[in-house]
Amino acid sequence: MSRSYRTIILKKSVPSGQTVSPDHFETRILPIPKIVEGEALLRPLAFSVDPCQRTLLSGATDTMLPPYVVGRPMFGSAVARVIETRTPDLTIGSLVQGWFDWADYVVTRPSKDDMGPTPIDPQIEKPSYALNVYGITGLTAYFGMIEVAQVQRGETVVISSAAGSTGSIASQIAKIRGAKVIGLTSTQAKREVLTGQLGLDYALDYRAEDFADQLRSIAPNGPDLYFDAVGGQLSQTIMQQMRRPARVVEVGQISTYADDEKAWTVNITHIHMNGLRFEGYQPLLFIDQWPKAVQELQEWVNSGAIQPLETEMIGLESLPRALEALFEGQNTGKMVVLAEGDEQLMH
Repeated sequence: MSRSYRTIILKKSVPSGQTVSPDHFETRILPIPKIVEGEALLRPLAFSVDPCQRTLLSGATDTMLPPYVVGRPMFGSAVARVIETRTPDLTIGSLVQGWFDWADYVVTRPSKDDMGPTPIDPQIEKPSYALNVYGITGLTAYFGMIEVAQVQRGETVVISSAAGSTGSIASQIAKIRGAKVIGLTSTQAKREVLTGQLGLDYALDYRAEDFADQLRSIAPNGPDLYFDAVGGQLSQTIMQQMRRPARVVEVGQISTYADDEKAWTVNITHIHMNGLRFEGYQPLLFIDQWPKAVQELQEWVNSGAIQPLETEMIGLESLPRALEALFEGQNTGKMVVLAEGDEQLMH
């Protein structure tokens, strides 16, 4: 094994309103440190690329996760293989999930917090699914639909970013629960995935000039539930058509993340006028129920009721481009970057 490795460094912060691009990052080559007692050396195999990383790039400090620091490695949720170990808690060859640097190798030690290495069930179909349907993506969809929305059979559900990582799983959970599901996305190819592959009832182009009319023709009484990961003007258009006792479950505001003046800002006009219930949440609120949720998600995947979607890029150097592509809407399902040379993560 080479005693040097590559890591992706944040070269300059990305202020709100500025587009994320590969120019904001650089690759550095560093010596692999020797591990000491209590540590393990990991080889990251699959990296998750997520909307929440945009906020961390701006230098914001009021975030759930530590912000990225100029001159320091980027990091995120990843799956890794244990290469060397000096701790009985991690065995060579095993797979773990945690928050790891964007690097060829990382040194870690067992931890009780949510960011430390956690063993992955070796029976899952594909290790990258630990970042997808069995990770924060699937958990956000599961608790949003099951515990918060409590979606019921016969309800009409609108899901923004339905071809995205969380939206695609939430859409399928709503179908499992017997709802009529209207998925929103941007391209014809994605709409065909939603209705053809995932079995949604309708897929609409939210950018269409007559989008509001299309939605009204499908749901003349308004949606019963709006699963919102987008925010902004799109959410206002949908909430305008909703009527009491309809509810909005808010899981993100990706359309506003690059704008400090609008980020996390919600116009409550239609919530007030139409008597809507608006509830925001994030899956850490249900952390004690995660094992049960993962078990049920596994059952749905095994039965074919849920089909996890992934957009894959290959190689550590692809991470900056993958982050840029995510905010350009180029992904279908979960955006993941796979390390080169590990066939267990390939199709």
